[in-house]
Amino acid sequence: MKNATNRSAIAKKAAATRKHRAAGKKAAAKRKHRAAGVRAAVTKKANIAAKKRSDAARKANETRKRRAAEQQPVEVQKETTTPAPDVTPLT
Repeated sequence: MKNATNRSAIAKKAAATRKHRAAGKKAAAKRKHRAAGVRAAVTKKANIAAKKRSDAARKANETRKRRAAEQQPVEVQKETTTPAPDVTPLT
């Protein structure tokens, strides 16, 4: 009978180990999910900042081009094309 009681104690220890291991796995999964959420939030924040920089650069570029166009004097070109000679085609 001693063997049966010993086996019961071992079964209890094994059950406790399984529970502990399952709890560890669950905690690890939570930690991973939390880390994934944090990473996603950081990425979202970085993307928003990059979009703001991009919009600001685009706006500055348009302004620079517009001001450069305003600074250049507009020249009126005269029509200087020579008229085509009246040549009848040989047939």
